[in-house]
Amino acid sequence: MRHRILSQARYFSGLSAEDLEQVNRHFRELHYPAESIICHEGGNAERLFFVARGKVKLLRHSSGGDDVLLDLLPQGALFGGLAPLGTRHYPETAMAQTDTCVLAISDGDFQRLLEQHPQVTLAVLASVARSLDDAREVIRQISTSDVRTRVATALLKLAERLGDADEQGILIRAPLSRQDLAAMVGATPETVSRVMADLKREGLIDTGRQWVRVLDSEALRAIDA
Repeated sequence: MRHRILSQARYFSGLSAEDLEQVNRHFRELHYPAESIICHEGGNAERLFFVARGKVKLLRHSSGGDDVLLDLLPQGALFGGLAPLGTRHYPETAMAQTDTCVLAISDGDFQRLLEQHPQVTLAVLASVARSLDDAREVIRQISTSDVRTRVATALLKLAERLGDADEQGILIRAPLSRQDLAAMVGATPETVSRVMADLKREGLIDTGRQWVRVLDSEALRAIDA
């Protein structure tokens, strides 16, 4: 499974079959049950992880004492420590949202990989830049936008990263509780529930057990504009 997941990851798409096999040898397969911690914010950045199966929450402790849900990572996403790029500590806590398998590589092996394959370095740097932009946007929105706007933005982000298009819209099939979404937008679960009910009544979304369907992306973007 390691080889298949790595071959599909955009970070390694430019490697030859021989190089990919060498990279594969440096990764370990680790399994985590739902709600278990993979790495703690502030811990020594000893490993880099790729999501092989399942979904991973990225959480950051806010100055107000709450955990903010920064992202929900799908299969193929990268997270953890980037010691070769100057990250000495894990920037977020990573928690398995579902039963999850990750591929882990030590910081030393990852540094050697970057030195040997410059194209991997460029792909990883681009990913890190996107993650930093996303984190800054989450913090900015919590500070400046109302809850309706923040919920619309979060739903669009989840639809882009986790959604599957169908005849009715974009289906986000994930065990995302109101508490999770509240942590993602920096609001109370009660307020998020009211906003979700409003969006559903207006025909912008539909909801069910462990799924949300975006019915009108353009209308959600208009809220976010």
